[in-house]
Amino acid sequence: MDPGTGSRRHKQLTSGQDTWSARCDESRTAGAEGGLRETTGGNTGTAPAGLPYKAAWSFFDKGEPAAEEWVADQARKILLGKSAQVAAGIRRRATTYGYSPAERAGADEAARYLDNKKDYLGYATALEKGWPIATGVIEGAARWLVKDRMDITGARWGLEGAEAILKLRALIASGDFDAYWRFHLRREHERIHHARYRDGLILAA
Repeated sequence: MDPGTGSRRHKQLTSGQDTWSARCDESRTAGAEGGLRETTGGNTGTAPAGLPYKAAWSFFDKGEPAAEEWVADQARKILLGKSAQVAAGIRRRATTYGYSPAERAGADEAARYLDNKKDYLGYATALEKGWPIATGVIEGAARWLVKDRMDITGARWGLEGAEAILKLRALIASGDFDAYWRFHLRREHERIHHARYRDGLILAA
């Protein structure tokens, strides 16, 4: 509970700036306002925006416009590799405003997750290299590439057979099967006729 206002809403400076964000020296990223929505379903704790939402409902009432702006701010910092700073800021805010253990439960959960998973939150590196950072790509691949083939009625798989099938499905899905098949035929030819080859060269008769 905010001791100054008697509500859960955050204190404001006379200029209207959030006192917590005023202590942070990062500049805002243009064009980010209004771009985030709370994740529904699944594990929101792994999403850059989903985690701050867990803390936001300790600091804001449901539906407050300021909550989304605050979440966007924290998500940007997480994407920039500043998860430790976000975790510390969440705890500092909850302590400064005297929230009860029940009121700050979501905030503590989010901060704890950020601390425990800091070695796996390399979003800045992933963004720099163009890697996907959302779980949808992985979940979709697991469902379509693996489950739709492996989970058919009556199927029983050994490890080697399942791996071989999944490799073929991956090659077909990626459009690389034709190139792979040419490579496969070449290697099979070398394997079957290995006596004629040395260092990849055909020996003279």
